[in-house]
Amino acid sequence: MSVTSPDGQSHPGGASPAATLEAEIDRIRASGILGAQGRLRELFDFLVQRSAENAPPKEAEIALEVFGKTDNDVSRDDPVARVYIHRLRKRLDDFYLRNGTPGSLRLDIPRGEYRIVGAGACASAEAPRSDIDIAAPPHLQNSETQRRRIAPLVWAGAAFAVLLLLGNVAAWVLLARRDGPLQTDIRQRPVWTALTHSQRPLVLVVGDYYIFGEYEDQVSLKRLVRDFSINSKDDLLQRYASDPKASDRYSDVALQYLPTSAAFALANMSQLLQGRRVEVILASELTPDKIKTNDVIYVGLLSGMGKLKDPVFAHSRFSIGESYDQIIDHKVGMTYTSEAFLVAPSDAMYRDYGFFSTFRGPSGNRIAIISGTRDTALMGVAEAITREASIDTLQAAVGQVQDFEAVFEVKGQKNVNLETRPIATAGIESNAIWSGENAARLNFPAE
Repeated sequence: MSVTSPDGQSHPGGASPAATLEAEIDRIRASGILGAQGRLRELFDFLVQRSAENAPPKEAEIALEVFGKTDNDVSRDDPVARVYIHRLRKRLDDFYLRNGTPGSLRLDIPRGEYRIVGAGACASAEAPRSDIDIAAPPHLQNSETQRRRIAPLVWAGAAFAVLLLLGNVAAWVLLARRDGPLQTDIRQRPVWTALTHSQRPLVLVVGDYYIFGEYEDQVSLKRLVRDFSINSKDDLLQRYASDPKASDRYSDVALQYLPTSAAFALANMSQLLQGRRVEVILASELTPDKIKTNDVIYVGLLSGMGKLKDPVFAHSRFSIGESYDQIIDHKVGMTYTSEAFLVAPSDAMYRDYGFFSTFRGPSGNRIAIISGTRDTALMGVAEAITREASIDTLQAAVGQVQDFEAVFEVKGQKNVNLETRPIATAGIESNAIWSGENAARLNFPAE
């Protein structure tokens, strides 16, 4: 193995640089941090092989060889290679944070390059970190799962921000119920009439994220953890049952957080709700009874939909990809991948992707989903479906069908949605959602 190694390094037990590198590669694979199989493991193996051959691949080669992309995808500047290189670099960083570097070398992917190198243990990869980072508590994850770790010093601030935002949501609902003239009454547009003319109770569901605490010596709060497979206190208690030792380390801290984009999206939605009695709840509080009997509007990220994910995607033309940054269009074989996190916090423009659907519920009630992969997309979709010109564009694409779904491309810069346009639409057979017949077997990402 001849993956790049720094000169002049000592190696444990007098081992050669090649042997040391091979041992470190094996240690990464054996750890399970990349999974036994899957795209990250395939990408890692591909980069190791090409680096050993001293032939680092180009971005287009990775897209073609690892991800099976077509020449057309590559010519469209498909970001899949950049996305997964970023993700692989983060997995390596996480591995060394948790497991240390017992030898003199660690594996790294230099910024702006597509190759694996052996770096000196003291020269760790550049890994700019904010107060919110990806972590993975070993007792509460499988090898493919990433977690949200929030620095202990910011948990009180996060709790205050959630309370403040919920207060703003409540105030917004009160204002939205005030009667008053609209410059353009979008409530009369076909896309909205079934919902705005309904006499049923209306539940506004805001996508939230459940946070639990990791404690040291059962007393001191060490950090806050976000795990996509644990979305409530009940979920956490169930995990205790399968791992009793975790009950001493992890505990409920009565905390949820909301993405800031939800507040901006809600401001756009207010004009739809004049004259309606609105109950605002978090997605983690949504029950099947409310889905059955109430009109429901969901506002939030794709990853925060909770119990709504199954009915929304059971008979959908679209699905979530290997992460919540991806939306797959199964009819045309396209995967739309958000670029938002790749360019943050620079001034570069990027593409994000939003999702909207509206369909009948199980008792003739109405359900509408306003969502996105990232904040920019959520804000873009909320604006598009409440603006006369963009509603006309969407209506022209779907015709007079009332039950439909749509994917939007949102061009953004620094979390500002600059342009939003529908790029794919499809009708929805609402009856099929609730009958349970021929439903897709749904698997949602763990990250």
